[in-house]
Amino acid sequence: MPKPDKNDIERLSRGESTRGKIGNRGVGHRLTQKERILFEAAKRQGFLKIPVKGIRKNVINIYQLWCQAEGRSFITR
Repeated sequence: MPKPDKNDIERLSRGESTRGKIGNRGVGHRLTQKERILFEAAKRQGFLKIPVKGIRKNVINIYQLWCQAEGRSFITR
């Protein structure tokens, strides 16, 4: 699989089609407003802080792809 592009990941997180065809219909990627806040904070801080409840795996999937595009380690708390 080719290295994902950051622009494609942003489009995927908004539910739009990507140029690199990196999405998978069986895996959730579209983020809600609360999940988007977590994702943006994770991009700034360098790690994803997962709350105890109220989160879907979509934000984890998107952050993992973002880390691949950045070439950094995938870290969650």
